[in-house]
Amino acid sequence: ALIAEMMLQRTRAEQVLPIYIEFTRLYSSLEKLNEDRESQLKTLLKPLGLNWRINNIVKTISILSEQMEIPVEYGSLTKLPGVGQYVASAFLSFHTKQRHSIIDSNAVRLWGRVFGFETDSETRRKKWFRELVDVITPQNDIRLFNYAILDVTRAICKSKPLCSDCPLSDICQYEKGKYK
Repeated sequence: ALIAEMMLQRTRAEQVLPIYIEFTRLYSSLEKLNEDRESQLKTLLKPLGLNWRINNIVKTISILSEQMEIPVEYGSLTKLPGVGQYVASAFLSFHTKQRHSIIDSNAVRLWGRVFGFETDSETRRKKWFRELVDVITPQNDIRLFNYAILDVTRAICKSKPLCSDCPLSDICQYEKGKYK
């Protein structure tokens, strides 16, 4: 599951799905993954692009093979190569049901539109923004909430939004024309 989250980083789920299915078929266990950590794995991941990500996945698999377990603490996860805030938060919220907000560029766009503030490539790293999203994120049903945010940003609140289909249109400043 952690490797899946790493594959999804900066890549659409539709692109990752066939590769992840093949990944799980070829590497049904950690032992099988250890046998061929480099050549076949890198070939399998190549269509996803981002060579730095492929190298980080290989390094992370090597570390996890030695540890024989995936950490379930945020700090431990973010020490793994290529596991930053987004991947750690996604893994923990979806696979361990821990309360972590998922913040990517799509979520930044959504919250910027809903609340009517300008965003840029650094917004997701800003303390005030992370605090805002933490307040918005519910205490319960974290998986459902995070999947909903991902789904809304994928299908509705895109670069060219489908505001008429949005469940947040009643409160959205962008939809009200107060921010565009």
